[in-house]
Amino acid sequence: MLRRRIEKDLAEWYDREERKPLILRGARQVGKTTAIEKFAENFTQFIYLNLEKRDDRDIFSQDLPFQKLLEGIFFLKDADLQEESTLLCIDEIQNSPEAIAYLRFFYEEAPELPVVCAGSLLEVYIDSYSVSFPVGRVEYLYIFPLDFEEYLDNLDTTKPLEAYRKLPVPPYAHTTLMEYFHEYSMIGGMPEVCAHYRTHGDVRRLERIYEGLLTSYIDDAAKYSSSPSSYQSLRHVIESAANETGTRIKFQGFGNSNYRSREMGEALRHLKRAMFLYLLYPSTDTCVPALPRPKESPRLQIIDIQTIELFRRAAGH
Repeated sequence: MLRRRIEKDLAEWYDREERKPLILRGARQVGKTTAIEKFAENFTQFIYLNLEKRDDRDIFSQDLPFQKLLEGIFFLKDADLQEESTLLCIDEIQNSPEAIAYLRFFYEEAPELPVVCAGSLLEVYIDSYSVSFPVGRVEYLYIFPLDFEEYLDNLDTTKPLEAYRKLPVPPYAHTTLMEYFHEYSMIGGMPEVCAHYRTHGDVRRLERIYEGLLTSYIDDAAKYSSSPSSYQSLRHVIESAANETGTRIKFQGFGNSNYRSREMGEALRHLKRAMFLYLLYPSTDTCVPALPRPKESPRLQIIDIQTIELFRRAAGH
């Protein structure tokens, strides 16, 4: 299992005096659930609810008083309510507005119980379906694909990471670090890809994982599209984004299409909320804060280096 910076963030969250239920936010397949499961190894008891499953979801829809809900969760998972070293994980929480509403009571009535939540496409559900998390009763933590420093941290040797963290980087380490950077650039930072490559060291064996990621991205487009035409515009963005990466774009006719600015703007913003891509707006400010200028053309970036290649495959390039 990969070492991730998020592990330190989770430990700091747990040690806070006024700890609130935590919402892990990030794109699909960046390791949210895996990070929680690894963090759970620090506890005697781990209760995992997946709200894509009806049995786990239904308990939140019974309109129970909070203490009865808590008893019901422990009963459902055959857990000990008196065990102090317990971590509760509510995964795919976007599937239950009732579960989201109960989070305030976990904070107010059971602050001693650490609660971590996660969900696929959580950003989209928040905006598109008016999902509202209890203000002031939860906190958020973002997780992204592995960056280069995390990639180095998972090598069999610690010396490249130690050299990378020195400023300036020692001249004798430059060639080695560049070799690792080219390797990282070739495979990307998606956790499953990195873990598989570290185990087998064979780029050809990554093909199946890449195809699975691509399929899940395309399937997701159907989940948050409001109509067939919306789905088609989302598909077009997925298929065209790779060729526009790193450039300043215009919404009108994006990707050599006949789509209007409104249609492409909506599709791009949907994918931005899903954290698949980013729209970076320029700034002309010369002092802090350097505020973006949203009326200017943004520069397009995609979540991960290798995701660019995935999107190109979707386009048939």
